Amino acid sequence: MKVFLSWSGERSRQVAEALKYWIPDVIQEIDPWVSSQDIAKGGKGIEEITHELAATDFGIICVTPENEASRWINFEAGSLAKQFAIAHVAPFLIDMKIADLTGPLAKFQATVGESRDDVRKLIGDMNKASAGRVVAEDRLERSFARSWPELEGALQEARRTSLPEGLQNSINRSEAEMLEEILLLVRKQEYRGTNLEGKANQAEEKLSRSRRISEDEFIVTSFAKIGWQVTKSSWGNAEVNITARPPDGGDVFLSRDFIERVAKSLDRPVVVMNESGNSLIRGGVNFP
Repeated sequence: MKVFLSWSGERSRQVAEALKYWIPDVIQEIDPWVSSQDIAKGGKGIEEITHELAATDFGIICVTPENEASRWINFEAGSLAKQFAIAHVAPFLIDMKIADLTGPLAKFQATVGESRDDVRKLIGDMNKASAGRVVAEDRLERSFARSWPELEGALQEARRTSLPEGLQNSINRSEAEMLEEILLLVRKQEYRGTNLEGKANQAEEKLSRSRRISEDEFIVTSFAKIGWQVTKSSWGNAEVNITARPPDGGDVFLSRDFIERVAKSLDRPVVVMNESGNSLIRGGVNFP
């Protein structure tokens, strides 16, 4: 199976090259390709890259805080997405969380590079997607466990590389913003569990149903973080109605920022009501 490794910038390049040499140690059937190593001197770079994009079976996009908005990264991601199922395109994040992704890259099912479990899931997805011989799970687990320390060390080395002036080594996010990650992580696991097991249409139907369940769980968890209890959530064509009550004896108000964050995560307007049916606050009213 051919795997295309996309990169932009020094740290991203180091990660892509580390993955190129590490992945075949885990799954020998996989043939990774990275432009910094596989374009011969004197070769026509853009033509070879276009050829590899057309021939690839799986794409890994090495994303760092400094290259997320790179036109080249997004071009290659778009090219990969046009060729095969979205589940076969995976942003590989360094010094980033899944909720940090914005723009076109946010629609893909990302892998957190520093997470052993996350990388193991990615390897499993690649193994299942292989058109050749699929490695048995017990063998794959042993191979991954044996090889992981090498990749972990290479990723740590890449993270220590100096960033361009003016860029921080990490992205700081507020506690409210981290609520989005709950939803994204749940969706990510469900997408992998459906889109890789069946036909695209069947997977999409399953994903649609499971998303509604995960989004209801997201609402309950988000409100619980600020002490509120959700007793009901209902989905209309245009908005989500949430019935919730504050902590017993507490004097906790729902902030506008919190409700707007929830509405953004759910991608539709939100109306919060008390148990008497009175509207308390509305968010996301400017959504189309």
